[in-house]
Amino acid sequence: MDNKDNKRGFSGLSDLTSDTRAIPQAQPRQASPQPSTPQKTVFALLELTKWPTLPAPWSSVDSGETWVWGDFFLTFQKKPKTVLDLTMEMQGKKAEYGGMTYHYAMSVFYRIDRNPHGPSHRPIMTVALEQADMGMLAKMLGSEAGELLQAEGGSKLGSLMIGLFTGETRLNLGEYEGGTSSQAVKQRFFEILGRQLGVSGQPKMIGDLAQAHGHPETGLPAKKKNSGCAPVILLCIGIGGLGAWGLTFI
Repeated sequence: MDNKDNKRGFSGLSDLTSDTRAIPQAQPRQASPQPSTPQKTVFALLELTKWPTLPAPWSSVDSGETWVWGDFFLTFQKKPKTVLDLTMEMQGKKAEYGGMTYHYAMSVFYRIDRNPHGPSHRPIMTVALEQADMGMLAKMLGSEAGELLQAEGGSKLGSLMIGLFTGETRLNLGEYEGGTSSQAVKQRFFEILGRQLGVSGQPKMIGDLAQAHGHPETGLPAKKKNSGCAPVILLCIGIGGLGAWGLTFI
């Protein structure tokens, strides 16, 4: 997405001569070189077992949203749980990770029929509006660090930050200074992901999270009746991968 599109952001979603010189007669005309076809970047899949504190795909306190953009579909989620907490809840165990609150997240997936990795359900990146629990961080770092954190402000919650998870790394994109409405955060997410993915045009909303399943533009199979997000999480993580956290299904 070029700079002009980036400046437009989410607000632009609703808007949906060369110099030719004469060739001397004495010289033979040379064929113009054919432009090479640009190679598409292949994005690595996220290994969810390596990122247990990642905002869990498909987790949202509301119905969420599904968008399609180029070769990808994206899910917008409000206050998603972490992969670890959701997996522990599925095991009937208490969710214990409280070091980070995710206010919003957007997960990116290849459309199934355009996925160079095959018919995978795993995301390729996730961007999130996050806020650290400084009290929890102080406990993890020890008493001296805890006293320092309290001396520097005493707030239990840190600044709002933008974090980006990819198949290779986790990036801190700095402090977030925009509005906290879903529209404002969504605009920022689209600006970041548009640059990361190299997509053109504008994303198109196709419905809530549930409507991603069975939709021809995502390629996801329809969900069975009364099935929640847990089966989808298992597809993303892989049952075998749960052994990395010492979790087993009864």
